[in-house]
Amino acid sequence: DAKETSVDLAAGARTALNLKLTGTGIGDQDLKVIITGPTGVQQVKDLTLGIRAAAPPQTVSEMIPLEPGKSLVLDKARFAGLVPHTSELNLAIGPIARLNVPQVLDQLDRYPYGCVEQLSSRALPLLYLNDVAVSLGMGTDEALKQRVQDAITDILSHQMSNGAFGLWGPYDGSDMWLDSYVTDFLLRAKAKGFAVPDQAMSNALDNLGNQVSAASDFDNGGEDIAYALYDLSRAGRAAIGDLRYYVETKLDAFGSPLAKAQIGAALALYGDRTRAATAFAAAIDGLIPDDPKDYRADYGSQLRDTAAVLALAAEFTPAGVDIPALAKKLGDLRDHARWTSTQEDAWTLVAAAALEKTTTSGSITIDGKPLTGTVYQRFLQEHFDDASVTIANTGNQPTEVKVSVTGIPATPPKASSDGFTISRSYYLPDGTPADLKTVHQNDRFVVVLSMTATALGSGEYVVADPLPAGFEIENPDLSASQGVADLSWLTVDAPAHVESRTDQYVAAFRYVEDTQSFATAYMVRATSPGSFVQPGATIEDMYRPDLRANTDAGHIEVQTPGQ
Repeated sequence: DAKETSVDLAAGARTALNLKLTGTGIGDQDLKVIITGPTGVQQVKDLTLGIRAAAPPQTVSEMIPLEPGKSLVLDKARFAGLVPHTSELNLAIGPIARLNVPQVLDQLDRYPYGCVEQLSSRALPLLYLNDVAVSLGMGTDEALKQRVQDAITDILSHQMSNGAFGLWGPYDGSDMWLDSYVTDFLLRAKAKGFAVPDQAMSNALDNLGNQVSAASDFDNGGEDIAYALYDLSRAGRAAIGDLRYYVETKLDAFGSPLAKAQIGAALALYGDRTRAATAFAAAIDGLIPDDPKDYRADYGSQLRDTAAVLALAAEFTPAGVDIPALAKKLGDLRDHARWTSTQEDAWTLVAAAALEKTTTSGSITIDGKPLTGTVYQRFLQEHFDDASVTIANTGNQPTEVKVSVTGIPATPPKASSDGFTISRSYYLPDGTPADLKTVHQNDRFVVVLSMTATALGSGEYVVADPLPAGFEIENPDLSASQGVADLSWLTVDAPAHVESRTDQYVAAFRYVEDTQSFATAYMVRATSPGSFVQPGATIEDMYRPDLRANTDAGHIEVQTPGQ
């Protein structure tokens, strides 16, 4: 609501104008500042001002059966409680609608972090669902292919000289399961025609071969060995004798259903269909509920294992596997999961891509337009301002419609705790607790985030603290601040990875045994006067996402000096 302003400016003088701006639409907004001098000469400054959500997106999904001859009308009532024009509605219609391909693709695309597992998981489905992603408006065919190629480049930047991959970078340590997962993606990408350097591919496979050769015997575990053998089999490097040994003497000792299915898939690659069927049968028998608080070193869960076993079963079609029943089991698990991990989402999409080749066709219309087969569509919230969407089943068989609405809640979520607790405190640089009721421009604060974990879960935790818009991170590495402030009063833990973004602080922690409490901290400066939303800080287990916590949101007022 700033008006045009005239000022008298003497030679060599300067002045500051506080122009009130109110954020009304999320996204990057263009701002133009025009100064017209007394002679009519103009100076123009183009700026981009980012307007960010005060809360993360939330998704509400509903499965709706649609009988032959019946129709379904969707209108703007589905967006109640969401910030206007921040939302979209995804539709999946057909035999595998419950797997909710458009919503899961969108969810993976939105995922805000970027370890090597997450880079692989976001790109993996695009190897098989590129056409679907194009139809949903996620990019052109060429742009999506470039995204996969860019992901390969990013992933290889995490590779070490011995062929292994670090989670957050090439010096971050590695484990054989993660090495195998990344190598699996690279093998699949190369098979689809993407450029994977021969030396990098060879190094990755050599690394797996060396680790398998040096692996210890096990009575319960071996998930990493199974995955490595599966990759080596895809590359034609595994010994058939090793595979037969593991299926005949160690099948019951493998610690996950996915490991058993991967041994089966490896045997199928070598033409041993009988032993492959035995391994797949054991995998399916092992798909039983697990405790989400139990530690797993393979980034997995019952949902992830079910999706991955289904994907492999649909690809290799072992004898005796009821694929429709397995697909229904996966759909049931996803229906009951409020939060899902990148592993769960990536394997669900790979399974859906394999299933699409065998699903029967149906006939529906959307707003009168006839469509057949499995249908995926996306509508922005703006579409529903003055229109609705009508879906009609014009076939002779019942079908299902999965409706998912994702948007920014108008009211930020209240503080919550499930498996974690988190608190956020502000201090002056000398260690005095800070009173944020009075904040002036250029004030500096140390932000301390304190967390506890009630269960180990996956041991891979990510903490995020979105900044109020009037704040900027001054130094995420507090050890480098010792020259400007005595921080000897501060005791925190060293994260495995830290990101200092323009709009948030992110820290990742890795634990392999229970930890009661841990903390991280960073320094901020109040830079812009105004009244700003203070989003809540969050922590989540990246691979047990039901384990999470967040603080309350609030407001911060930053005043000009002297006020």
